[in-house]
Amino acid sequence: MRYLVFASLSCLFLLSGCFTDEPKPSKKYNSQFPTESFIRKHLMTNKSLIQTDITNRDHEFLSESLGLYFLFLVQQKREDEFAQQVDVLKHYFLDDSNLVSWRLEQSDDTITQSPANAWIDDARIVHALYQAADVFDERSYADLAKRIAEPLTTYAVKDGLPVDYINRSTNETGDVLTLSYLDESALRLMSSSNDLYENSKKLLENAPLSEPFFAKSYSIPEKTYQFDDEINMIDQLYVALRYEQFGLSTNSFYMFFKDAFNQGPVFGRYDRVTKERIVDYESQAVYALAVFYLLERDEREFAEEVMARLQSSMVSDSSSEYFGGYLDISTKETHSFDNLLPLLAEGGLENGYLIP
Repeated sequence: MRYLVFASLSCLFLLSGCFTDEPKPSKKYNSQFPTESFIRKHLMTNKSLIQTDITNRDHEFLSESLGLYFLFLVQQKREDEFAQQVDVLKHYFLDDSNLVSWRLEQSDDTITQSPANAWIDDARIVHALYQAADVFDERSYADLAKRIAEPLTTYAVKDGLPVDYINRSTNETGDVLTLSYLDESALRLMSSSNDLYENSKKLLENAPLSEPFFAKSYSIPEKTYQFDDEINMIDQLYVALRYEQFGLSTNSFYMFFKDAFNQGPVFGRYDRVTKERIVDYESQAVYALAVFYLLERDEREFAEEVMARLQSSMVSDSSSEYFGGYLDISTKETHSFDNLLPLLAEGGLENGYLIP
């Protein structure tokens, strides 16, 4: 019954400017990062929303994309652009519950919210807002971060652990915690009276390994960890990054990744038992996450090698319409995640990094 707070929300799913006036279009400027120029030219709409791709998901906008761009703008100390994206957050993604809709969908001039959030996306936004409050000396960002963190540390918790999502239309909460969601930076910044930080750290400390691989998730009702038979390296690097954030060892996984990179390339998926690759593709997100992971391990030289491998897949022809983008030019296949993470990693190597 504690979720009845969501039942009377106004402006819940169909948006018509519930919180603020519609954000103004982003100002044009020349970025020092070609990838950002690609994002702003091909993925950012005239409403300053970042679409998921440029083909069949160009009508979809994810809170994940917003949070990653938040972190980049804070990292680069770009105050005006950050403030403009905060307006996007408040106008399109937030509602009276202070949860962030994980997905928006546009049909003609109507933008509709998903009724569910994603804990990691909300947490990433909280992290960025608190950082922005310090960097830009703007108290209102800390106040907004606190508002978003409140349901994350109360309604979105079961047995002292975060849950992946809340569905506001059904009042349903998830029973699973994806281990990569345990963003230590965000948890440390959130005010919590239920030992959320310590419980999260213990969950990782107690997790079994299928060496060198990490468990993917934890079932809260069953108190069991789950492994995928097909290991997704994006998931693994995110979990490895969380372990390092909490000061926990990842040496076995590090050796696997280092060997895979030296033998080249690192593939997107591996068999958990045989440790052999099961796909032929590489992933820009894998290499970008590896940069953050290696920086957390104080392996800067190795991180720079990985960054060079990552950038070799960027469109490097400055005469191309898609210069700076991470996409297949022949099919136009790309994803906002595969551009924003490399952008954040590149900025992090140059100016100091914020963990995504």
